[in-house]
Amino acid sequence: MTAIVEEITIEAAPQRVWDAITQQGEIIQWWADKARLKPEVGSLAEFRFRPPAGVLQFEVAGLEQDKKVHWISRQGPPPWAGTSVTWQLTPVHNGTTLVFTHEGFTQVDGGYEQTRRNWKYFLDSLKSYLETGQGTPGLPPSVS
Repeated sequence: MTAIVEEITIEAAPQRVWDAITQQGEIIQWWADKARLKPEVGSLAEFRFRPPAGVLQFEVAGLEQDKKVHWISRQGPPPWAGTSVTWQLTPVHNGTTLVFTHEGFTQVDGGYEQTRRNWKYFLDSLKSYLETGQGTPGLPPSVS
């Protein structure tokens, strides 16, 4: 199995980063066009994007307040079948180190590379949103 792993430092407290990845009003500021989610283990989160991207669904599989969020992909592109996403937050002197992992890919191919590029784009959007108040939600330029 293959994983996408990205590490970034965000100049924001862990609880602020936590809110940005667990609250639907926050997620639409940097990632999805629409979001429906509850930060509750076992709940199904849904993220909507305009075509051609469509709808992503993740089961919330684990939560550690201000430290870790774990999702299991339930609906998405075919390469995402059987994959999971983990957001690991660690406080540092100037904010938070976020280690993002999307794991479980069966092969490194075009779908994997597109996913890697898209996550990099959205992690940059998250960082920008938390540091400047301006994210870039919706479709990455490479998808439009």
